[in-house]
Amino acid sequence: HIKARMKPNSGSAAGGSPMTLGTSFLGVEDYRLTSSELEPSEFQLELPSKREMIVHGKICNLIDGYTAVHRNFNFAVLAGVSRGTLEKEYERSTADKPMIAGSAHRDVVAKILDCCDDLVVEGFIREYGGEENGGSGTHKDRVEACIFSSETLRQLIVCYRGSTANQAKPLKSNFFGKEESSSMLHEDQQVRVLSSFREAYFATSMEETVFALLENLASRKPFFDVVMTGHSFGAAMATIGAVRYATSQPMIRVSCHVFGVPRLGGEEWRQMVHSVPNLKVFRAENQFDPFIALPSGSDWIHVGHGISFGEGADYGVEFNVRQFDRDRSSNGNTMFRVPKVSLAVNPLLAHSKDGKHDHEIKTYADKLISSGDKWFSEFSGFKGSGVNGANNEKRTIS
Repeated sequence: HIKARMKPNSGSAAGGSPMTLGTSFLGVEDYRLTSSELEPSEFQLELPSKREMIVHGKICNLIDGYTAVHRNFNFAVLAGVSRGTLEKEYERSTADKPMIAGSAHRDVVAKILDCCDDLVVEGFIREYGGEENGGSGTHKDRVEACIFSSETLRQLIVCYRGSTANQAKPLKSNFFGKEESSSMLHEDQQVRVLSSFREAYFATSMEETVFALLENLASRKPFFDVVMTGHSFGAAMATIGAVRYATSQPMIRVSCHVFGVPRLGGEEWRQMVHSVPNLKVFRAENQFDPFIALPSGSDWIHVGHGISFGEGADYGVEFNVRQFDRDRSSNGNTMFRVPKVSLAVNPLLAHSKDGKHDHEIKTYADKLISSGDKWFSEFSGFKGSGVNGANNEKRTIS
């Protein structure tokens, strides 16, 4: 699709009709390419490899769990340090003397080394929102983003994280009224999203800092894709960041690979996300993770493609990917259906024992790592030879 971005008086003098794209390409800057669920770009349908999803899952596990080792660890002290140097420094450290270079804990470094063979920390941002976005400095309003690079994956990877409390419980209650609990994302993207995520994302200058660092890295590492990732509350931040960055950088391929993300908005939000041809979204969803089904109700809907982490007949993990699904039961397979939650009880407390475990990023990462070579090679519902149209044209239905 080509959509006109109209400016004042951009129509013809006589009738004010929209401009057309001529062969001289005059006014081409006033147009942008768009896509849709019915006519997606080739990039939007590229399936992620299991290897990269494992790397992104391990990174999310690292960023989610580092506070248990060193609560206020600053990843920026490792910015630009090569893997070889990290390995040498780790070997020199001991359990009795765990600090590397006086500030980096060896257990955190070990997790970085385990993520990927050539992962390099490129930057780290920690900011505090609250107090009407003026910054309160409290841990409950803390947001973070860590930027990595990988030469073998050819990726710049941004991992978002909320406070520890928000990571464990990204929604404090269910939301049944979209108008009361949502707000306009931005003047550049005039669609409504859940206010709690929108306010956290724009409460600080994090976006400006992250985008500036990516611009610098892109100039030094051309032809790298950008990946926004995160778990839980961080997954919601990553989704907003991916949409904003892909829209502002139409020549860069942007992937959003998120784990246990709640629903962020409604139908307009969904269609806007899918209209960005250089952005693809894949949501990893554990079978009984309660937060991916929230907020409940028809006002809220997921974006992108869903990857189900379900249990197979042999009690192993089965992975299933659904193209532009609206919920994880949309393929009719009961193995992936969310247990129904009675509205008479708090939906966040139902299935609390299994739900808490299924929402943890460690569970997602462990399933990816322990499942061997199990993965998918195509979207669910697209097997077979399809149906024949006029002149024996092949058509596939799902």
